Amino acid sequence: MNLTLRLSAVAIATVIMTCGMQAAEKRFYASVYSSNEWKEYPRLSEIGMYSFGLDTPDRQLVKSDSDIDAGGGGVMTEDFYFCTKESTDYGFTEVTHFTFKPDTWEYNSQLFGGVHGVATDLAYDHTTAKIYGCFYTDPDMGETAGKYVFGTINEATGERRAIKEIDTPWIALGCTRSGQLYSVGMDGTLWKVDKTKGDTEKMADLGFTANRRSTGAIDTSTGIFYVVVTNEDSSTLDDYGYSVSKSELYAVDLSTTTATLAYEFADGEAIGGMYIPGPLADDNAPAAPSGMTLKFNGGALDGIVSFTMPDKTFGGSTLEGEIDYLVRANGSLFARGTAAPGEQIEAKGKVDEDGQYEFVLELTNKAGRGPKAKASQWIGHDTPVKLTSAGLSYADGAFTLTWAHPTATEHGGYMDASMLTYDVTRLPDNVQVASATTATSLIDAVAIPEQMTGYSYRIDMSYRGKMVSTYTTPAYRLGSVSLPYVLDFDKEDSFADLTIIDVNGDRNEWYREEYWYIEALDLECTAAMYPYSSTNKADDWMILPSLSFEGGVAYTISFQVSTASESCPERLAVYYGTAPVPSALTTPILAEKEYAIYDPVDESITFTPTADGLYHIGFHACSEADGAGLALRNITVDSAASSAIDSIPAAPALSNRTVEVYNLQGVRVDSDVRGGMFIEVRADGSTRKILRP
Repeated sequence: MNLTLRLSAVAIATVIMTCGMQAAEKRFYASVYSSNEWKEYPRLSEIGMYSFGLDTPDRQLVKSDSDIDAGGGGVMTEDFYFCTKESTDYGFTEVTHFTFKPDTWEYNSQLFGGVHGVATDLAYDHTTAKIYGCFYTDPDMGETAGKYVFGTINEATGERRAIKEIDTPWIALGCTRSGQLYSVGMDGTLWKVDKTKGDTEKMADLGFTANRRSTGAIDTSTGIFYVVVTNEDSSTLDDYGYSVSKSELYAVDLSTTTATLAYEFADGEAIGGMYIPGPLADDNAPAAPSGMTLKFNGGALDGIVSFTMPDKTFGGSTLEGEIDYLVRANGSLFARGTAAPGEQIEAKGKVDEDGQYEFVLELTNKAGRGPKAKASQWIGHDTPVKLTSAGLSYADGAFTLTWAHPTATEHGGYMDASMLTYDVTRLPDNVQVASATTATSLIDAVAIPEQMTGYSYRIDMSYRGKMVSTYTTPAYRLGSVSLPYVLDFDKEDSFADLTIIDVNGDRNEWYREEYWYIEALDLECTAAMYPYSSTNKADDWMILPSLSFEGGVAYTISFQVSTASESCPERLAVYYGTAPVPSALTTPILAEKEYAIYDPVDESITFTPTADGLYHIGFHACSEADGAGLALRNITVDSAASSAIDSIPAAPALSNRTVEVYNLQGVRVDSDVRGGMFIEVRADGSTRKILRP
């Protein structure tokens, strides 16, 4: 298997000949970040990755992306394409390093850097797995401004390490299969570069010069160094408003140290980050290992990396002699040793802590390093995924809370469910009802309060003694509000005591709308609105807080319904029941009804519960998809027998009592009666309704 710089599927497609089944043309790839046409017509700019023939200047787009801008240097590594984008605005220069996945050219990472990370050109050396370049100096690092240094850059941190100062900046830097660096200066000098000390050996004067940075790369299959030479003519500024560029491609034969003009680019393209797909390893180096597998039991940090040594060289010949292997985990040594060709290896080692690890296996013989093999896995204990739901119900004077152990982890790693514990706190009174429990349910006795109170439970989940996430249930409201109950949505906290349930989970749910417009009345007002879904049938509830009803007593609910369109009807139903959940709201008040007019509809419905108790009323939006909006306002719930007050004598004979008590039907009852809504009549004839729990 050849170790080659990878191509995307798009890039491969661009080099297929269109006539018959002819062989693919050899091409190079690079970032184009400027051209003469783009200078004149900036809106036509299409910065990104392009391919060019090595013999013909046809430019073909691989991926348009303004961040694939290698104006500050770019290079293809064995894992990703790295480029540096330099932009200046109002005198401020911003430097950003990007990496892209070469198989798809999708964005991979971004890192902000400094001027010290800007390069005239970069080259990747697979023998050291380092990126080398000619970099600008940075006064903030104690360097002389306006100079250049040869050095390396860490693509993960943006850290640049200077090796040696350069007198004349390089327009191209390339690396051979054996790891030898060559550079070409702006003055056309070809240099052989010592990558350890930065010493240079002059090879030749190539016969050209350049006045702006560009790029170059060595074709590792032929040893030819391809160099882009770009010159910019600033004398055209007055005539054209921009400097006209001229770019040419030269083929430099490293064996003869001569340069041949291949062609001139069609539009003076400014090019950076060139690479040429081709083999990197020496033919006599080991081929790639096979069957690399990670074996770590449970949450153990020690384990085995198993693989089989190759029996062939990189070039395909029979491999002879001992092979050194080296396994790194996230860059740190995991295992090393020596083995024979074809030998099966189980390399034992240990990592320091739980985490995601990339294991890199390198094989080396006297000829050099072969292709790397890689495998990734979460090692040790992983973090359980967060709790996202819990069941909360109330019956017989107690809450029942249930939840489930998470069955997955954040990174797909190991988890021991027996090491999960939970602290549970009741809100709003901050009472801890469970500590370090391993159970996934509990019962908490809570008496119905005199005032309506919203109770919720916070579940703090810990794994191996460390809290990893917290989840708080929606509020469950106990107690009741007094009648008459009026809700007009004018106040910002109008939804505070309501229960909103988005059954179908499409995030289109009831909410408070401050600027609802009723066209028929030319009225802008506040309302409770269901906004509609363009794709899903509505299944959304708005549930009123608990109300105390007497069995056999008639009650009236009134409200106003309005819609935003005559051509997009909306549907609404109203139910009541003993809990603020759809499954309990089973008794209809208003059967499902369609509304398709601009005029607001005032509804008033009377209903009679069969038994005393605390009840909830739920408004169910059940429209078909692609409606126009449904709104409610002026909701009132009261006893239908309120007029019974009017039938009570204005000045009753109170004998020795100062207060008479009547039920909502106007029938006098014992003065100490409790358990419902009653009417008190005082000696002065005044009346009031009162809830007696």
